[in-house]
Amino acid sequence: MRRLLLGLTIFLFWTTLLQAEAWQPFGVRQLGFSFDIPPNFVLTQNSQQGAAFQGPRDAFLVVWGARLGKASFRAEIEHRMVEDEKAGWRLTYRRLAPKWASYSGVKNGEIRYVRAIMVCNQRAALFTMNYRKSEKKPYDPVVVRMVRSLRAEGC
Repeated sequence: MRRLLLGLTIFLFWTTLLQAEAWQPFGVRQLGFSFDIPPNFVLTQNSQQGAAFQGPRDAFLVVWGARLGKASFRAEIEHRMVEDEKAGWRLTYRRLAPKWASYSGVKNGEIRYVRAIMVCNQRAALFTMNYRKSEKKPYDPVVVRMVRSLRAEGC
């Protein structure tokens, strides 16, 4: 029994370690941010402002940088929330601070999670991830890791 537990512990340790290594760094230097892409997410579109990725179980991730122009960070995020609500998303969580924001909503059996941070020179970095509501439990730790990985860089 002891050998079985030791073997299982070693297996779980290596599996976790391999999964941790599978995250891929992504950044848009000219827009001043970096971000980690989860394992098994495949690039579907790329531009100078950001990229889109298709993930397991029909998850969809978009990460990009935005120039705020005359709009404040707060105004930009509030505008995005209004637009999502107009598109049918029922927002269930909202947090808006001076330098970061997060919100999420549900629509037609899907969850949308949005995270934004201020970066240098009146710019923001954002990611949006849509995934099935039935996949909430496995995607919760993925979203938490992505939130922690979105950071200003090169300012």
